[in-house]
Amino acid sequence: MKMRTLLFTVLTLFSCLVSSAEGKNGGTTPQKNQVDFNDIFRISKKSEVVIQKDIDLGGRICKVPKGIKLRFAGGVIKNGTLVGAMTKILYSDKTFDKVTIKGTWRVDTIRSTMFKDLRGENSLKNIFALCSPNVKNTLIITKGDYVVSVKKNGEICLLLCANTELVLDGTIRLIPNEFRRCDIIRATGSNITISGNGRIIGDKDEHLGTDGQWGMGIRFHDAHQAIVKDLNISDCWGDCIYVGGNSTDIVILNCKLDNGRRQGISVTKADGVIVKDCMITNVGGSNPQYAIDIEPNVGDTVDHIKIENVIVRDCEGGLLVTKGKKNLDKKTIGTVDIRNCTVSAKSKYPIRLNKAVNASIENCIVYSTNGKTAIASTDIDNLVVCNNTIYVNKQFISSLKNGIKKIVGKDVPQPFGQIRVKKQRMENNRIIEQ
Repeated sequence: MKMRTLLFTVLTLFSCLVSSAEGKNGGTTPQKNQVDFNDIFRISKKSEVVIQKDIDLGGRICKVPKGIKLRFAGGVIKNGTLVGAMTKILYSDKTFDKVTIKGTWRVDTIRSTMFKDLRGENSLKNIFALCSPNVKNTLIITKGDYVVSVKKNGEICLLLCANTELVLDGTIRLIPNEFRRCDIIRATGSNITISGNGRIIGDKDEHLGTDGQWGMGIRFHDAHQAIVKDLNISDCWGDCIYVGGNSTDIVILNCKLDNGRRQGISVTKADGVIVKDCMITNVGGSNPQYAIDIEPNVGDTVDHIKIENVIVRDCEGGLLVTKGKKNLDKKTIGTVDIRNCTVSAKSKYPIRLNKAVNASIENCIVYSTNGKTAIASTDIDNLVVCNNTIYVNKQFISSLKNGIKKIVGKDVPQPFGQIRVKKQRMENNRIIEQ
């Protein structure tokens, strides 16, 4: 009986000690690599922490309690991981040094200058981690070189959420990898703007593998009311810009896209895409190798596409609109309008249209100097080709004379190829022999 009583007393004492420890730390005992917030921060009556001197987390994880604001007034938080709970940050200068950001945050304006040093690999992830889809964020990346990398196939370097305006004035450079696919920036959600005078550079010429063609500069995936403008994007293993995942109302404006391996721009699942005032150059390396490819994936649709004032130069192919080999049962491309563009191609068609409901090409300058038809169209319900200037070499004109069909009631050697066009209007197209 005495032994049972002694054992009961010991167990009861142990239970009380555990309960006391749990109560002191809000219900859980901190793990070995965690530090309690209250042990290192002093909270004012207004639930605001004023950081006036450097606070070293010692390589540990610190969770900010809900409702706490962090006001930086001369000190930084360093050396560890900080986990927010919709935490608001008030600052005017540096805030973090070698800190990994996790959790959720409320920061209206996020600047790369908040961090003392962003030269390390993937340091930009911590800047992007301060964004929240529930807050109108402005994310500013100042001039400088920033490197990003992926450690597995399909990984995203930087994820841009809804309600965020990214101003990129620096250069983001992908460290070469061997993977088939990755995204340097993926934009998902509504009301996203990407702008600035910066650059995004892929690893096309230094890629460590040979498979795949899906290394993207910027991927819009399930994005809505989004715009990218004024950026230089180059050297991507796949496309410089990819629009898919049921995106809507996407604008690509005044961008320079160079040396993409597969495409300059691909649109695979979207309704409402405008490409305007862009220059696309030197696309080549993996088929289709077009400057712009409007091509829905199996089961997907693309509609309301406008391509305006775009210059295509030194790409294997120019502008491609096609369903693809696996989408032959029905038309999944609605309306595509091409206006005021200057287009050439090194080895493929300058403009190739295949299986769309409505397509128009107006006021464009098209160079057909590689033996291909300048504007080739197949199975278009309603086709308009008007007021274009076509430059064709004399040998190509001669080779067309025997095979050309009647177009607008006249037997003339024009560099067009039409097959199964239900309704067409072709007016005021000028052919210039070179």
